[in-house]
Amino acid sequence: MRKKIKAYTLMEVTIAMLLSAICISICYSAYGIIGSYYRTFQLKNETADAALSLRHVLEKDFLKSKLVLSTDSGLMMQQDSSTILYTFREKAILRELPELHTDTFKISYSGLQFFFEGEILEQKDTVDRMDLEILLDKAAVAKIRVEKKYSAENLFH
Repeated sequence: MRKKIKAYTLMEVTIAMLLSAICISICYSAYGIIGSYYRTFQLKNETADAALSLRHVLEKDFLKSKLVLSTDSGLMMQQDSSTILYTFREKAILRELPELHTDTFKISYSGLQFFFEGEILEQKDTVDRMDLEILLDKAAVAKIRVEKKYSAENLFH
């Protein structure tokens, strides 16, 4: 007489492996989706952080400057002891302090306009307002407006 050995049948093992493969593939797909969402979220946050930093620095530089002039590639801000140059490129905005350092804001922008006394500047001249739209992603846009109030002394020198 033969003794029966208690064990799983080949069919039971196959079904268990099939179910585990389905669970693993669902988990892997979910991990990929979450990872993609996180990378998009992180990129948007980095862009928003760069936009906030740019706005803060622009406002500070506009406030401290005696004179803000438009140039071919951006802005030149004349302060008491230094000159700050802003260069607007396709995918970045550079803030240059000659002989010291250059800050790079890696952001895409559109709608860059310079104004003086409410009129859009068509040529190089004194600037008292700047409007800029920062592209955070395909749908979100952050608008930056910085303004400068000149004293009569600053305008005549």
